[in-house]
Amino acid sequence: MSQLKRVLAVDLGASSGRVIAGAYDGEGIAMEEIHRFPNIPVTLGGHLHWNVLELFRQITQGIKLACRRYPDLLSVSVDTWGVDYGILDSEGQLLYTPHHYRDRRMHAVRAQLEMLLPPEEQFRLSGNQPDPINTVYQLFADWQSNETLRSAAGRILLMPDLFHYFLSGAAAAERTILSTSGLLAAGKAEAAREVSARLGLPADLLPDIVEAGTVVGTLRPDLCGELGCPPLGVIAGASHDTAAAVAAVPYRRKENAAFISCGTWSLVGLETEQPVLSEACYSQGFTNESCFGGGNRLLKNITGLWLLQETQRTWAEAGEVMSFAELTELAEREPSPGILIDPGDPLFAPPGDMPARIGEYCLRTGQTVPESRGAVVRVIVESLARAYSGAVAALETLTGRRVDTVHMVGGGIRNKLLCQLTADACGKEVVAGPVEASALGNMLVQLAALGELDPAQIREIVASSETLEVYQPGQGGSGPASIKQDVEGTTHG
Repeated sequence: MSQLKRVLAVDLGASSGRVIAGAYDGEGIAMEEIHRFPNIPVTLGGHLHWNVLELFRQITQGIKLACRRYPDLLSVSVDTWGVDYGILDSEGQLLYTPHHYRDRRMHAVRAQLEMLLPPEEQFRLSGNQPDPINTVYQLFADWQSNETLRSAAGRILLMPDLFHYFLSGAAAAERTILSTSGLLAAGKAEAAREVSARLGLPADLLPDIVEAGTVVGTLRPDLCGELGCPPLGVIAGASHDTAAAVAAVPYRRKENAAFISCGTWSLVGLETEQPVLSEACYSQGFTNESCFGGGNRLLKNITGLWLLQETQRTWAEAGEVMSFAELTELAEREPSPGILIDPGDPLFAPPGDMPARIGEYCLRTGQTVPESRGAVVRVIVESLARAYSGAVAALETLTGRRVDTVHMVGGGIRNKLLCQLTADACGKEVVAGPVEASALGNMLVQLAALGELDPAQIREIVASSETLEVYQPGQGGSGPASIKQDVEGTTHG
């Protein structure tokens, strides 16, 4: 057996974070969770912020624990959700706690921004679907409301870049995360300067743009001493969690496959050589983002397990605490209520009483209000599956490509009912796995950056490391087939 090569992935989601160690033996990779912690936003002065200093404390605690266990660690990399950012002053100090994308300050300036830069122009210039949560809307709101900020700002760093900066002292803008911002030129590794010019934003706010898989520095000496760690490499990997997850999709036939990354958000897409900037793509709500190794992710953002997370939280606050597995079991015992909601309806975007909002939506659309807890969960899961199906069908139309297989990755695939309903709604085979796609992609991109593997091997390594489950349309209660599957399409038990 080859000597193990160990790397550390920090995978930050909208509700929790993990520090995970990976050990690569030359053929497959094994993962071990070292540290898990909550990611709880804070409301301050009427605005919603990420508790970024607490997140950094938890990250460093995870690194310390990992280095104690594995002193031969080579590197660390952070992946996060998209669009949010921190602002540094000219001395490199963080000016204030970064806002959460669910903060509402952007809505006051949306009309003004879209008069200066209409949504269609935003899409043409950046490839991104215009949305008030996007970095460009947030930054414009900050610029309009804070004169002190305008004079003090030196650089902006999106969230994984910010943590890499805290760890190494090196400021860089990794391309996959920057491609979620509306500030990157479509299909290029350069700023969309016309966007900044039209909105009156400084053209030099972004640091140097680097490709996914760039070693940006090493762990700062003071942190090495504090944490008892060697000078780990700090790598800007596929820093957007969806880019990391897609890097780990074990395609059999990439040209005939779509992907669904299932988490708080669900991202439904496929990979293309270049951004797709057609009017039809814009009008149907699709966006373009960068991939590790080049290429483009044409995808649609669909509100995902957020609906279930907020439902679970609402019931827990009322005294009925249930796990996601228990919620899924309730839904499996419930017959289909024949009720569908639009997961993307603005009603469901803010935190709050999700079951009550689902009832409100049903009344508004002339449907029966689901009464039991199982029925509420079933409505959510069936509605997500139907939304996925619509997005996959639109992808086929927009690209002229036939999709035979839908690869589902991420924590949402633990919900076997969701996977089966997706296969049924799409009328296509669903291959589910890996669950820890973002962390796995994060680690494999690090190993590629260190020269420990060929990037072309990544999907093969995933396929050899993971047991996948296959769902066929109409399979129903027979259950998924568990397989080991290679990337050429042959399978073996």
